[in-house]
Amino acid sequence: MVTVTENAKAELSRILETKDLDSGKLLRLAVPPVWTGEGDFGIVIDEPVSDDHATDFKGRKVLLVGADLLEKLSNSVFDFKEFPDGPRFTLDVF
Repeated sequence: MVTVTENAKAELSRILETKDLDSGKLLRLAVPPVWTGEGDFGIVIDEPVSDDHATDFKGRKVLLVGADLLEKLSNSVFDFKEFPDGPRFTLDVF
């Protein structure tokens, strides 16, 4: 199970408030090949599927994680942290 911190949930909620997403679209945690940006993971806009795990924040779905990825990322923590070069999401896998 991926643990999503309160900081990450709050930032995902903030992002959703600023985006004009099409109906039914949500944010999804993705890794390659779905994620094609820099780094090992990213956030993409996608539609939910039946076996997704949804993370809620204040009654709103803020993040989807596919069942296949959920299994691979057991014992991991998805967070939003401040760094000297700016804030960013982190994914710590243990």
